[in-house]
Amino acid sequence: MHESILKERQLNTFASTISLQDIRTLKELYQLKAETRELRAPVVKNIIKQRVVGQACVESLKNALYSLETIYIDDDTGHRLLRLDGMKQIQVDLTYEIRELQKDIYYLEYGEDRFIEYLAKFIPDFRTYVNEGVNLLKGKHFDAFITDRDGTTNNYCGRYRSSVQPIYNSVFLTRFAKNRCNYPIIITSAPLKDFGILNVSINPSNTFIYAGSKGREFIDLDGEFNSFPIEDKKQQLINLLNERMLVLLQEQDFEKFNFIGSALQIKFGQTTVARQDISHSIKDTESAAFLEKVKGIVREIDPSGRNFRIEDTGLDIEIILTIDTTSDDTPIRDFDKGDGLAFICSKLGMGKSYGSTLVCGDTPSDIPMLKKAVEIFDDVWAIFVTRDEKLKKQIEEICPNSFTVPYPDILLTILGLLSL
Repeated sequence: MHESILKERQLNTFASTISLQDIRTLKELYQLKAETRELRAPVVKNIIKQRVVGQACVESLKNALYSLETIYIDDDTGHRLLRLDGMKQIQVDLTYEIRELQKDIYYLEYGEDRFIEYLAKFIPDFRTYVNEGVNLLKGKHFDAFITDRDGTTNNYCGRYRSSVQPIYNSVFLTRFAKNRCNYPIIITSAPLKDFGILNVSINPSNTFIYAGSKGREFIDLDGEFNSFPIEDKKQQLINLLNERMLVLLQEQDFEKFNFIGSALQIKFGQTTVARQDISHSIKDTESAAFLEKVKGIVREIDPSGRNFRIEDTGLDIEIILTIDTTSDDTPIRDFDKGDGLAFICSKLGMGKSYGSTLVCGDTPSDIPMLKKAVEIFDDVWAIFVTRDEKLKKQIEEICPNSFTVPYPDILLTILGLLSL
């Protein structure tokens, strides 16, 4: 596993190839990313089974990389530009897409030991964090591994549709899931599919329990779909909301929000629409105006404010169906990842009888998930990816057996090394 993964011959199981492409539209970018997913998935399967990977795979990845690197750069702004349709253009930051391809190529050409050295060159204090994390969890087997995706086990991407999981990422996670835990669960705010986590993941089948929409919907290890019940009235309201959002995003002034960050994500019991991306490609005034427009639509549909809650992250507008509670003080509240975890555990029969549990996240939205894990399980450990001192303190107060790291690749390396 630690020597070069490449061999001169190519396996019959490897079929996808990627040619050099002249990428001029966002649609062509997404098509290329879909091709990298089709190529990467069988490669991970071969590596996990300790089969050889052909040189043609790396050549295809290099073709994809070159195709991205040669996208037109505007001389005045220094930004890459792609057409939406016709003559309309949008600035694109391809840092994630390019860097993850570069890392995959290096991983395949030079092997895992050299790849980890490669990461250490670019990430401050990489070795210190990795060694501390490995020593903290060495020898432990987890009944449950509960983790967020974006910003936790996957680096952030400017567009969700482009955030295809890299090969090295999947190998490290899959190995940990198979060797060190019984119930590996990924809980994300994104939908499950169309377009969601299943569309950007390349982990082998039946390896992870994928939970979308904060855990309102999930697919278990046997491929069975489960969903949190929603009242008919609330379902009708969110259907109306989704119809209004689709119409809004067809308007000329707002169509650009279809193509940044999370774009429009119609989830189970929640709708998310981006108003900004990590590159801040939208003017602040336009972003603020769009937020107010969305808030106005929600008020029209739910004037009492009892059925929807709006959470504005600064990048995404999350419109969440409320749930009824037994508390007189808060009879209604947002559905969060803690509720999602409780639902998943009840469906899978997970509870106090289980042993150690590892929880990973990166933002305050993952705190309810950690709190619920501490409530459900006896022995909870946590690794969060954050540089936020306030969040670090909150994590430590909830879970004394916790550790924080500043970058997702540090967490991935810890998990990868623990599973050897």
